[in-house]
Amino acid sequence: MTKRELTRRLHESLLEQNVKVSKRELYDIVSEIFKILEESILEGKKVKISGFGTFTVKTRRPKKGMNLREMKLIEIPERKVVLFKPSRLFVKS
Repeated sequence: MTKRELTRRLHESLLEQNVKVSKRELYDIVSEIFKILEESILEGKKVKISGFGTFTVKTRRPKKGMNLREMKLIEIPERKVVLFKPSRLFVKS
């Protein structure tokens, strides 16, 4: 789902509730929410959205790998990855 699709669906939902707001304003709001989430995650903060899930940052240790073209061992540097753990309410059996 794209931000545009999310904005469209949010707009339709709000229209059903007789809330009048433009798609452009909603798109700006959705973009700002994602910007805040991105900044928090990049700062290494844990982002928990109740009923949806939790985003965390984990540092992966450096490890050895193989360059298959040259058949040489290489060192894969330490890196940070974003993990998502869905809420129990989000995952329906």
